[in-house]
Amino acid sequence: MIIDSHMHVGTIDDLDMPDYLVIPAMERYGIAFGLLSNIEGGEFGKYGRIPDNLQKNQREANDRVLELVLHNPSALAGQFWIRPALEGYAPWIEQYLRTNSSYFCAIKFHQFRANMNITHENLIPYINLAERLSLPFVVHTATDEFSAPEFVLEAARRNPGVNFILVHMGLGTDNGMAIECIRSLPNIYGDTTWVSPESVLRAIGECGSEKIIFGTDSPIDGIDTYSKYSDLLTRLDSIAPHDRENVLFNNSIRLFNLAIPGV
Repeated sequence: MIIDSHMHVGTIDDLDMPDYLVIPAMERYGIAFGLLSNIEGGEFGKYGRIPDNLQKNQREANDRVLELVLHNPSALAGQFWIRPALEGYAPWIEQYLRTNSSYFCAIKFHQFRANMNITHENLIPYINLAERLSLPFVVHTATDEFSAPEFVLEAARRNPGVNFILVHMGLGTDNGMAIECIRSLPNIYGDTTWVSPESVLRAIGECGSEKIIFGTDSPIDGIDTYSKYSDLLTRLDSIAPHDRENVLFNNSIRLFNLAIPGV
């Protein structure tokens, strides 16, 4: 079984991930379950602040995910995309997540799309909410000024009751710093999205297979996005079966508290 912990819908900048590709892509490549967020919740893009007429507020962005999950409850769960820069936390969010606790399994924060790193004070109420609801915090990490893995390391030190997932393990790097962060604290994990097979195997070896989860960004490159992970999946076949199962599904089931039919 394979669970994809990192999927999207939405259009932003030059990215277009239509919802009608999500399930067909999963079915084509044998993905049993996927975790979905709406990138249209982004507040900033590569050209600066997204124009007001293209902004989607937190309710709008997450309602789209909720609708897809409600139509595909045996295949999808949502990650709640937050907007701490232009919108911020509001009490309705906790009620929304409690009401839809069967459909949302994480909080999603894209540091670059918020022009803000996770140590900013605007993130405090969201992180506190994650701890109250026992939801992991899924965080974009890369090389821009906002997205360094070290910011997540600091947040994880301050909040030992919250699990943080380093999406991309430092996109555009050799992944070494992210791997060090994952190894440093028990509440930091990494995902495989756009990470080389060599770095994934290194992370498994240095941090333990229980700290790495499979993710892809599907359908960022269309219905065949999963084909780009064929080498990784082949390489994972060479490791111990328990370690492979941890990466491909066990860790996601545990971290996101997933109830998957038949599992």
